[in-house]
Amino acid sequence: MVGYAGLTRPRDLLEGASLEQVFTRAERVRSARGRTLQHWAGRLAGKRAVLRLLGLAPTAERLGQVEVLPRPTTACRGDAACLDGHPPAVRLTGELAGLAGPGGQIRISLSHTAQRALAVALRAPRLPDAGTRSPYDEDG
Repeated sequence: MVGYAGLTRPRDLLEGASLEQVFTRAERVRSARGRTLQHWAGRLAGKRAVLRLLGLAPTAERLGQVEVLPRPTTACRGDAACLDGHPPAVRLTGELAGLAGPGGQIRISLSHTAQRALAVALRAPRLPDAGTRSPYDEDG
């Protein structure tokens, strides 16, 4: 869970870390496009949930190796210009790459209130997604 009540800037969520350490370039571009602080908080909550699932401390470096971006659906073009809501996809990079396990993936669910963002992460076998593919489907 990430609380953002009373905060005004994404960096206020990071307890001293920089946006560049915690969020990938793609995440920063996506979150900066007219999104509110709750979107930044949701993405951060997702990263923390993934690290908790993996039994790892949420250091800035590890948070930066968990990328949380929308999973395109068949109804959208699948690019950053689409502002419709999409289920989140997780990609692990760096030292974390491959920790989803062979043939597995990590899925997250995000939720927001006016003051907090909450995420739940789980490890699951890779399942076909009704004709949709994420750029993350190769990496887990």
